[in-house]
Amino acid sequence: MTAALCFKNIHSSKLEDCLEKELSSQSQIERHVYIDFLRVIAILLMFIYHVNMVFVAEWDWHIKNNTQSNVLMEVNYWMAFFRMPLLFFVSGFISCILLEKLSNTKFIIQRFSRLIIPTVIWIFILVAPQIYFERRLQGNDFTYLEFYKTFLQFNWWPNGNFHWLHLWFIPYLFLYNIISIPAFRFLQKFRGIAVLETESQSTLLLIALFVVIAIIPYTILSVHYPVTYDLIHDYARHSQFIFFVFAGLFSYKYKQIMLAIELNRALLFRLAFASIIAINIVRWNGLEPKNIWDNWLSHPMSWLYLALLNVNSWLWVLTILGYGKRYIKNGGKVLTYCNNAVYPFYILHQTVIVVVGYYVVQTRDDAAFKYGFLLVACFLISASIYHLYIRPFKIMRFTFGAK
Repeated sequence: MTAALCFKNIHSSKLEDCLEKELSSQSQIERHVYIDFLRVIAILLMFIYHVNMVFVAEWDWHIKNNTQSNVLMEVNYWMAFFRMPLLFFVSGFISCILLEKLSNTKFIIQRFSRLIIPTVIWIFILVAPQIYFERRLQGNDFTYLEFYKTFLQFNWWPNGNFHWLHLWFIPYLFLYNIISIPAFRFLQKFRGIAVLETESQSTLLLIALFVVIAIIPYTILSVHYPVTYDLIHDYARHSQFIFFVFAGLFSYKYKQIMLAIELNRALLFRLAFASIIAINIVRWNGLEPKNIWDNWLSHPMSWLYLALLNVNSWLWVLTILGYGKRYIKNGGKVLTYCNNAVYPFYILHQTVIVVVGYYVVQTRDDAAFKYGFLLVACFLISASIYHLYIRPFKIMRFTFGAK
């Protein structure tokens, strides 16, 4: 209801004029530059997020500095709402582009080679060192060879020493890509959700309705099913991420959706900003439902608060998309380079942060200096590894799923 009221101010003629211009422009041929740009930005935000994790207060991570920051924790709390949902939206959008060009079989083969093969390879090469240095910081003094024997016992971390850690995103993405195939083919066969193509007000109401439907499963399941990142039992997160994938799919197929988001970008930003302020007022004053009532799930206000958390994720993703769609028009060689580099960068970055961070957190330097050093050094190391050792060699590009 709130979302529907927010969209009332869009006039049908204005949206239809924009749609006509959009369909006649060349931007549709130019790989949707703003989507590529937002993909790069999302990965950079993830890099910052993981550097921050070394220093944030209250939250545990693989490598922690002795001096920690509540301010960085609040930054990460805000980013956590939209960094992964944005990536899954983009993946749904890009899946449509690929499915228009490829058969189902070729699409699956392409996705398998770019997602599953790199995951299998780099779990054993790049994930293992992260757990090793985490155990070292916890006081274990075994050699890397001794540790690696325990890694190959395949006992799931944190009780054991085997995991895919930050690479969890890749098999999840592969699963959602496969699910996208029948959804996309259905939309190809039944082209006309007519109201999305004719009535702008109805389109906006459908966007609001989609968000309402999307938040219900995760709001309910997140209470009962904690995050596992094991693909099989992560029911709550699947119920959240899959709707962002489908949102990307719908947004590609029906251009009017993105135009409505673009035209409402300022209003979406106001709502997103207001929602995170409201959430923090509740948090900072100890008013979260679980802190007030013993049987807090029996109170309607608890469910409203949980729904607000989920709406906040959607508002920030839609805001970012709206501004990206409006202002990012040109790509160029830099964006092309970054778009090719960002996936190998993602695979590399957390291992670099953990390994370098292991030595940095044990120094006596000021926390601010450590943070600045890690931010710059880990970015340069990850980017340099891509540029010097991955980009020039076909076999290395293949193992990292790069073009």
